[in-house]
Amino acid sequence: MIHSTQIRDKFSGLYETYNSLDLRFILLRDSIILFGYRYATEVFSDEKFSISGARITATSQFTKQFYFRLSYNYGKKIRYIANPYQGSGNETSATITYLPSEKLHLNLSLVYSDFFRDTDSVKEYDYTIIRSRNTYQVNKYLFFRGIIEYNSFRKRLVTDFLASFTYIPGTVIHIGYGSLYEKIEWVNDEYVSSDRFLETKRGFFFKASYLWRF
Repeated sequence: MIHSTQIRDKFSGLYETYNSLDLRFILLRDSIILFGYRYATEVFSDEKFSISGARITATSQFTKQFYFRLSYNYGKKIRYIANPYQGSGNETSATITYLPSEKLHLNLSLVYSDFFRDTDSVKEYDYTIIRSRNTYQVNKYLFFRGIIEYNSFRKRLVTDFLASFTYIPGTVIHIGYGSLYEKIEWVNDEYVSSDRFLETKRGFFFKASYLWRF
């Protein structure tokens, strides 16, 4: 499959281009493997940068309960700062979805990204985000949801729990609680880095709406 577009940036007058070539293989069990390459540019801060690169994507519905997706990209990147510059790097994402029953929905995802400067090939950053989202639908009115997310770049762990009751569309009650944990500790009247998580923020919320019909 071939795709090609060209768009003019209204501020700089420069043209952004996107040209791609993909090869898609359809296998058993609704499995798909895609190999692709793009030759593309992006205008940012009145400069044109390359965002060309290659990618591989694989998806599979092993069973009705189990779904898997994996994606890998390598190519040119932009450092989106006040004085942007060209670089390159990797991007990887993976998602696993498991449905052990009609009421329980489990989802686990991982995202990784890094950036290397073109001028000296020095790595400027890399980060990994791991996210777990789990939902239990008790009945057609009530469900519970829990989210746990870890960001390795910021060294933060976020937890979020929600209970939601929907009587009819528009008549809803939400109750939630969330916490933020960071790898820091209080030493000598200041926060310093630590190997352990410390709860630095917490929040509780309640929301209700009622639909009046007449």
